[in-house]
Amino acid sequence: MSWRNVHIGKENDQFALKGVKVWQQEWRWINGQTVRLPNPLDSSQTESFSVCEVGSARSPVRFAAARLPSRLWAFYVND
Repeated sequence: MSWRNVHIGKENDQFALKGVKVWQQEWRWINGQTVRLPNPLDSSQTESFSVCEVGSARSPVRFAAARLPSRLWAFYVND
């Protein structure tokens, strides 16, 4: 599975995926899944990202998210 970085920002910013404001939704962690992905601020490091979804159960928006050491959040989506 291929992932690409789509956002780096502060918690509770206005980030939206497919029109869904991520921070204004309850995140559903998908079966405790995590993926190791590059830290987008330092590609020599990897981080553990939780695979989550938001939105309706009929049209979920899936992403991987992690809080970085810089106190920012990074988001990836599947290609």
